[in-house]
Amino acid sequence: MVLDAAVLMPDHLHFVIELKTDRLPKLMHSLKSYTAKKVNAVLKRQGSLWQEQYYEHAIRKDEDLHEVVLYMLNNPVRAGLAKDFLTYPFWYCRWAV
Repeated sequence: MVLDAAVLMPDHLHFVIELKTDRLPKLMHSLKSYTAKKVNAVLKRQGSLWQEQYYEHAIRKDEDLHEVVLYMLNNPVRAGLAKDFLTYPFWYCRWAV
């Protein structure tokens, strides 16, 4: 798996990954399990953190990838959390933007 881009919002997470060998359900289970344990430990709480379901979308062309990543990175701007996604502290992109 390769993480291409991600943005952490106050109540959800968006990310774009390239799957190499793992299947998405296995990856999502591992991600949710690992992060829930870490967050619960930091917050000194127990219980579910993530919803069971998730939304997936296959990207097949580079042009679509570029559009999806820019749309995703601009979520904090649309939510009123930043004037420009570059000033929002909780994003990552492996390419120069």
